[in-house]
Amino acid sequence: YQAILPLKGKILNTWEVSSDEVLASQEVHDISVAILIDPDCDDLSHLRYGKICILADADSDGLHIATLLCALFVK
Repeated sequence: YQAILPLKGKILNTWEVSSDEVLASQEVHDISVAILIDPDCDDLSHLRYGKICILADADSDGLHIATLLCALFVK
């Protein structure tokens, strides 16, 4: 399956805020619902997609957005 999820600007920096603040973010909620991830579960076998491609503008803001998304997925 394939899907496109456009984001509106930068998401929260997950390294600098609490987990509760991250989960309260509408953008993070939309990403979680789109890929069917449960923040309370470490089992990733049920995800809707096998890979996620981050496509961002080729400028400093785009790089920052891509980095913030990678940090979200790592955390």
